[in-house]
Amino acid sequence: MRHALVVTALLGMAVIHHAVAAEPVQVVVLEPAQGALTDLLLREVASAAAQHRTPFLQLTAEWCVPCKKLRASLGEPLMQDAFADTYIIRVDSDAWKAELKKAGFDHPAIPVFFAVDGHAKPTGAKIDGGAWGEDIPANMAPPLKQFFAAQIAAAAQRR
Repeated sequence: MRHALVVTALLGMAVIHHAVAAEPVQVVVLEPAQGALTDLLLREVASAAAQHRTPFLQLTAEWCVPCKKLRASLGEPLMQDAFADTYIIRVDSDAWKAELKKAGFDHPAIPVFFAVDGHAKPTGAKIDGGAWGEDIPANMAPPLKQFFAAQIAAAAQRR
């Protein structure tokens, strides 16, 4: 029985990992076992630049229902349009709590997206779930699209 649960859990993780990789929006998930947050952020910011995308750090958590709804909606056309040209670096706020605070990515609510500069530092611009009310694409997409577009334009001016 225990072996079956481990196999099921491993298969579940593989499915979850595959789902993230298959999302039409460019999303990378950082885990503490991969290394230091600042080093990983610098690597992902460089990857975003190489792909001509603008990086954003998303704080989420496994227990967060709005985060799950947002994640599940990324295949919707409205959301794909809102996330155009973005490179989302997703981190679990519980797993990275101390490192996030030290790096300046501290926010009392999730989900939240931070605009990130070329040095993997927060620009000061951010948007959280309070900007859209009910967690459905028709509500989420317009403020997210406006936020991302403004930050993409600002990033282009900084280059």
